[in-house]
Amino acid sequence: MNIIDYFSQHKLIIASHPFVHSWEYQEDIRTSDEGFFKGKIHFIDDSILEFREYVNIHESIVTRYTYSFHYHKAQAIIFRYDNTPHYPDVSSFPHHKHLGNEKVIECLEPSLKDVLDEIGNLLIHLSE
Repeated sequence: MNIIDYFSQHKLIIASHPFVHSWEYQEDIRTSDEGFFKGKIHFIDDSILEFREYVNIHESIVTRYTYSFHYHKAQAIIFRYDNTPHYPDVSSFPHHKHLGNEKVIECLEPSLKDVLDEIGNLLIHLSE
């Protein structure tokens, strides 16, 4: 896998998600192994996911130097995953998850697919 394949997988994951209303993205391919991918996804309930990833792929191993998945609705943060190293006391440092504006918890490093699955589950539960 190279960076073009990785970005293509992201676009396919987004395009095939059942709750995505529209989306936009930008990609910056630095080398065949390294690049920056960011975008904004609008969901059918008017919520939005803004995301960015700066990745390196070497021998099919994906290393994300930076990432952020910021999910919100009407300016209210629902959650955000990122690896900005500003919560050293969190056991999963630098990976962490913001719940709303106040709480920060440990988490595993999520993929875009993981985050979209989580949003899908939230939207299913809201419609019940």
